[in-house]
Amino acid sequence: MTDAAGTDARSPAPLRILLPAIPASLAVIRAHLRGWLPTTAVNASTAAEVLLAVGEAASNAVEHAVRGTARNVVVEVTARATDSGLALTVKDNGRWHAPPPTPQGQRGHGSKLMRALVDTVTITPTPQGTTVEMRKELHS
Repeated sequence: MTDAAGTDARSPAPLRILLPAIPASLAVIRAHLRGWLPTTAVNASTAAEVLLAVGEAASNAVEHAVRGTARNVVVEVTARATDSGLALTVKDNGRWHAPPPTPQGQRGHGSKLMRALVDTVTITPTPQGTTVEMRKELHS
């Protein structure tokens, strides 16, 4: 499944990873991203920020989406180059759980971290799963 919109002959092929929402999948996701990011010609700092942001979103899917669901939960990561940067999506078919109230300073920093690393983060929970869309603008 590829989307050619916003790409040209110089753009790398989009990346699509579909894996079970289990802890072992996180290393596989990072490995695929590490292999794909150099094809986008991003610098090492930008690559590290993208790896961390996508890793955080995928970790959340693995940790939270599987709770309370009897179905097999999968996590899908897509990444593509756009005219101005990178479009990244982490999607699961699990169950959304509102963050529980916790004492200050404990947990709940994942979305803050993602927002600090990329330019935009949109989190869309539905009964069918959660989608995290991120954009990283590349400034020349």
